[in-house]
Parts: sequence; C-alpha cells; structure tokens
Amino acid sequence: MPAERRNFHDRLEGVIYWNSSFATAYFDDTEAYHRQCLEFANRLETERVLSVSSDFVHNELAFVFIRDALLAEARRTGQHWRDVYRHRSDIVIATMPQAQVNRAELNRLTLLLPVPDTVQNRAFQLMEAYALLPTDAYHVAIALDAGVSAFVSLDEDLLRVDGIIVYTCLPQPVVAGRHPSAPR
Repeated sequence: MPAERRNFHDRLEGVIYWNSSFATAYFDDTEAYHRQCLEFANRLETERVLSVSSDFVHNELAFVFIRDALLAEARRTGQHWRDVYRHRSDIVIATMPQAQVNRAELNRLTLLLPVPDTVQNRAFQLMEAYALLPTDAYHVAIALDAGVSAFVSLDEDLLRVDGIIVYTCLPQPVVAGRHPSAPR
C-alpha cells in the first residue's frame, strides 16, 4: 500500500521529517509553493509538532541556493553553471552568508537526526523497492531509523513508499475520467 497522502490542513502527526523539497520552498520565496510551506511550518510550530531534518536536508538546501546563484551567472554569460563554478568560486563564497542564515534557521526549526551507519543498507533497499533516487531514499531511511514515519515534502516520489505519511500541498493528479476528489 503506498504512502498515506495528507494535505497541509489534515491532522498532524507528533513528529514530521522535513524533506529537502519542503525546506527549499520554505526558504526560497521564488518557489511556487513558498507561501503554503511557510504557513505549514508555522502551523507545525504553533501546534508543537516536533519537526526533524538531517544533514542531507542541510546539504541539499545549501546546494540549491549555491546552484541558483551559479545558474544566474551562467544565464548572464551564456555558460553552463558547472563551468561558472569552476572559474568563479567567488560566487559560492558570496552565497555562503545566505546559506549560513538558512542553516541557522533550519536548526532553530528542526531537530537534526543522526545518520547512523545502518542507514546506508536501508536506503539501498528503498531505492530498489520503490525506484527512489538515492537522496530521497536516504531521507526516508534516516527518518525511519529514528522511528519517524511522517514527512512533509513536495516530492511525489515519496508517495510510492509503503507505510509512511506524506504531507504535501501539491495538487492531486487527475486520473482520466475521474475527479481528483472522487473516492478511489
């Protein structure tokens, strides 16, 4: 049975893992679902839900902001962002203050879960069982290892994983001939 899909207005679990896609939309006001993610994070805080994350969230969040700065320069100069990275390390350095601010705020909002050695095997099992990309599998493995089975994410791939709950604000896909709110 695939994950239980919940929206941002459904009842909350006591502990919820912030997936990187949610954290990115929370911090980046240019993201399509920024407002909804901000409101949901405020709801989590108001309702005293324990929000958790991992080093993988910190890593991906920093990467997205650095890559976006490199992409902006790449568009301006007509280069690939990786070429900009190789020749313009100053852009990474200039982006670090915002990455540090995001890191501090994420640390304030979430409890950092450890990444034990046992997570690697479980992540590879999840990749194989649910065709997850490696980082998505690591997010799920870390959370499950800590006894957390609820996630907030803008990544629909997590919805394939059995036995977890995924809070998302993404619209439900329309199935041909059936209204999205119709019972399955």
